[in-house]
Amino acid sequence: MTESVTDLQQLSTHRRSFYSDEVAGFLRTTTETIVGRLSTRHVAFHASAEAEQVRAWEREIEILKMSLREVGERAERWSILIEVPLLRLAKRLDVVLLTPGCVAVIEFKTGAGSFDGAAVLQTERYAQSLRDFHEASRSQLIVPILCAENAVTKPLAIEHFDGVARILLTNASSISRALAMLADVNSTASHLDALTFQLSAYRPTPTIVEAAQALYAGHQIEDIGRGDAADAELQAAAQILQGIAAKAEAEKAHIVCFVTGSPGSGKTLLGLDLALKSRSGTRPAALLSGNRPLVHVLTEALAHDGAVRTGGSKADAKYQADAAIQNLLGYLKEHTDGAAPPEHVIIFDEAQRAWDEEVGQELMGRPTSEPQLFLDILFRLDWSCLVCLVGPGQEINRGEGGLALWGEALSRSAAVGRGWKVVAAPTAIDGGPEVSGSGIFSRAKRDGIAIQIEPKLNLSNAIRAYRNPQHGAWVAALLDSQIDRARAIAKQMDDAPGVVTRNIDAAKEWLRARRRGGRSVGLMANSAAVRLIAEGVPPAPRSNELGPIGHWFLKPYTDFRSAGALELPMSEFGCQGLELDYVGLCWGGDLIWATDQWVPRMMRAPKWQIIREAGKQQFRLNGYRVLLTRARAGCVIYVPRGSAEDPTRSPREFDGIFEALQSAGCYLL
Repeated sequence: MTESVTDLQQLSTHRRSFYSDEVAGFLRTTTETIVGRLSTRHVAFHASAEAEQVRAWEREIEILKMSLREVGERAERWSILIEVPLLRLAKRLDVVLLTPGCVAVIEFKTGAGSFDGAAVLQTERYAQSLRDFHEASRSQLIVPILCAENAVTKPLAIEHFDGVARILLTNASSISRALAMLADVNSTASHLDALTFQLSAYRPTPTIVEAAQALYAGHQIEDIGRGDAADAELQAAAQILQGIAAKAEAEKAHIVCFVTGSPGSGKTLLGLDLALKSRSGTRPAALLSGNRPLVHVLTEALAHDGAVRTGGSKADAKYQADAAIQNLLGYLKEHTDGAAPPEHVIIFDEAQRAWDEEVGQELMGRPTSEPQLFLDILFRLDWSCLVCLVGPGQEINRGEGGLALWGEALSRSAAVGRGWKVVAAPTAIDGGPEVSGSGIFSRAKRDGIAIQIEPKLNLSNAIRAYRNPQHGAWVAALLDSQIDRARAIAKQMDDAPGVVTRNIDAAKEWLRARRRGGRSVGLMANSAAVRLIAEGVPPAPRSNELGPIGHWFLKPYTDFRSAGALELPMSEFGCQGLELDYVGLCWGGDLIWATDQWVPRMMRAPKWQIIREAGKQQFRLNGYRVLLTRARAGCVIYVPRGSAEDPTRSPREFDGIFEALQSAGCYLL
């Protein structure tokens, strides 16, 4: 199928390339004409086409024409697109070449005499983005090609896995050989035409760090969304929360909202959007989290990005970031007594993990629950809006009382004349699996409390596990010991919920192979899996070791302190709320499979002890729930073989874990 210029004009600006044609037409068209079209489209994005850019286009076109002519007639029906604004936030692909069975992404560095590491990473990232987020490209082999015009000639071979070839490093002379190789990959297959490629849905899913940086830089939540149902759901919820905050201000009211959603559904992203957007307006706001590692990683990332983007100091950028995202306990200690806080809009992340009166006595010196403290503090203001983000199965510390604590606090406030209005997702009121059981008023009366049910405050679509939207349901079935149900869910998934291995080196090699294009990888292990050290897996940093945790998440894999170096695992306490593209979960002896259910254990040296208390059993399962839901693209699970000579590392127990995971739908590596 060949598209005309008229056809292309029907495409929306952000979905089409600056230039598109079949290769035969491209070869017949003069360089001046092609550059003219590129320049015309360029000014839609920029004030003018700079002379340096025009010269680069001219040289790229010359190299492409020379190379494609060498390929010969085989290439004439291929499609070529130049300057493809496919990626969000103003990034463009230099050239996309559509050949039988392949999508080649070509990045040019005209005049370059070497293959710069940043350019290699950039090209690989473009290819991986097409594989993960561009619908039409998923059925094709993605081939990244970097052409550094004057670099030395490198050996060329198309080797691929997971739908993406290893990058081909070419120069002006050798790129023709790379293109000829494309013709031999699958010569009998049909190829995408340019129009189909451009009309195909592109749904990028940013990491929580990338999303925070984009929002901090002033982008809207719709700018960084995926353009699908999950995106529409997030936008609708964001608009509702903005409206509720505006209503609280206009009516001088005190409103508490409850937003529910599964792990990875975008609750924290929604909270960041409200906090950062409100701070740039007239309503002071902050996102609060009791998760110190999450706060540290996000504020460090925002400070670094802000300093680079604005040219200011990191200290100034850090000050601004710290004001927008704050540690929850620090906020409470500062404002429990004394004047009203400066922020009228507060977002409480993971509000179902709020602590009870007993923990309040330990932390604050008074027998008051965390929800009660928040309601008391914010009622000092003439108006306030408290947004509680609520998820299931994430409670991993004692004293975390669930939503019922909020109902009790609201009931007490109403009894003393402090009228809070409640706007909540139905699941927050009624309870259910989305909120780990009981609802807000399961133990308290609703008398005198104005309640508005808002269905759009429940986020039902997963955005973290973009390859397997049903991954969260699979994890829930697995940890509920419903192996048959987990297997049935796995059969409906496009990719396996995980791959399992008995070899830690094989798991690491699997992860290394997926670091291409800046993809994040890392090892994780439960904090109670203390005997993994005998398998060569060291202990994870403690949750108060913020420096090492920040390095682990934010440094490149070439830095030994990073996750990608695969030297150090992260525990459930260090990674909760954060994510990696690929996770290597090291399964320990703290959660074993016995006959038909998971059995949580704790180490009482020199042996394991079965946990009998229901609450502590749930903490252990929730710890693995956190670890199993950190991966965006895939997970490899390492189950040790153990040692017959060590009763704390029983081979029979590890075999049981391994067999249960395979029965639940995991593939063997």
